[in-house]
Amino acid sequence: MKKRFGFFMLTMWWFILFAIVGGLILFFTPDRERISHDENRVLQNAPEFTLRGFYSGKYASEFEAFLSDSVPGRNALIGFSDKLTGIIAANTDEDMYYLDNSDKEVAEYQGDGQKKSDVENAVGDTQADDAENSTDYDGSDVSVNEAVFELVKKKGGTTPIYTYSPDNIKRVSRNIQKYADLLPEDGHVYFTLVPFPKLARRFTGNLELYSGWQSNLFDEMAKVTSDKVRYYDSLKILEPHMLEGEELFLYGNHQWNIKGSYYVYYEMIKSQGLTPTPYDEYDYKVLRPQTGSWSTMNIDTYELLYPLAPSKNYRVSHIDKRQEIPFMAYDTATTSSYLYGNILPWKTVTTGFHTGRNALVIGDCFDLSLTPFLLPYYDNVHKTDIRYIVFDKKELGTSVSDMMRRNSINDVYLIFSEANDVNSGTLLSALASNLN
Repeated sequence: MKKRFGFFMLTMWWFILFAIVGGLILFFTPDRERISHDENRVLQNAPEFTLRGFYSGKYASEFEAFLSDSVPGRNALIGFSDKLTGIIAANTDEDMYYLDNSDKEVAEYQGDGQKKSDVENAVGDTQADDAENSTDYDGSDVSVNEAVFELVKKKGGTTPIYTYSPDNIKRVSRNIQKYADLLPEDGHVYFTLVPFPKLARRFTGNLELYSGWQSNLFDEMAKVTSDKVRYYDSLKILEPHMLEGEELFLYGNHQWNIKGSYYVYYEMIKSQGLTPTPYDEYDYKVLRPQTGSWSTMNIDTYELLYPLAPSKNYRVSHIDKRQEIPFMAYDTATTSSYLYGNILPWKTVTTGFHTGRNALVIGDCFDLSLTPFLLPYYDNVHKTDIRYIVFDKKELGTSVSDMMRRNSINDVYLIFSEANDVNSGTLLSALASNLN
């Protein structure tokens, strides 16, 4: 009997303790959106109590998430978890896919979490959209050839890596043209595709076999689009620098580093008749890997630049609801440190410059390290991600095209990785369907 009573009292004390802790969390947690850079997401706020939510179970679910997101010292726990993960090199499934799978498998993978075979039906379902949403410039009657990306062998011949059908080339090109048609007369769309590190190193790691790489993709796409769309072959831009031994890609991540993105930015700005800012004109905070780590994810060095003029970074939702966030995560050595990560659904950077122009950057995280270099040329630089797996039109409160009009966008930069290439659901479908 005494044992049962003791167990009952212990249970009651635990209940009272949790009730007190929960009450304190409710009292001290600010009544506003909270962003976790470590997890790259918006944390759950205290849910509003309603009878409907209580009986449906929604309130209990949201309250549980709120308590989980409000645990004291959670950032320290997350940091400890990340360090432990680094030590044992426990890569995520996506990391393992990007870092370890064969080039053929990577070619089949799309950055929107789908395989090419999975998006064929979705692309077919949207064919009617092109007829309903005609553009100012229509290159549908242009003859386009199949495009190939291939490595060039020193002794003659090539090794094909990717092929792009005429239908896919024309469809993606028309989708890009839709953005150009929304811009003022002097506006342009700047488009590039960035290779994965493994593909880039396949060339530089086999210089006895290969002399370079080549592709006719952008030449074929240019047949369909107007001169308001400009293409940049990042592989050809980076090739001479890589041949000189410069390291332009990360090892512990599937992205390029800031120096690689700078070279592509340089060509984009120079082609506009503008003067690119020298790389060394910026000040950087250099985050170096921890010595003695067993993890290959800790061998990269991250250079986080400081803006040349006072700049502010905002997360935007529901059309014009702004929440200021840090410009960079200067204490974190990850690709998400640049511009504080891929914060959704929309991001606006006020640059501190006064040029009378505004830009929109759309990408799949490969744009993060390049975007800060664009700031001196615009009053505001906006960013979003239109991939199906992340884009949330409801949270944005309107369409991308409406946001372009509201923010007087002059130029659009489309910066995607090879996972979201011309054969992907992102460019074949999401690029157009999430525009309107």
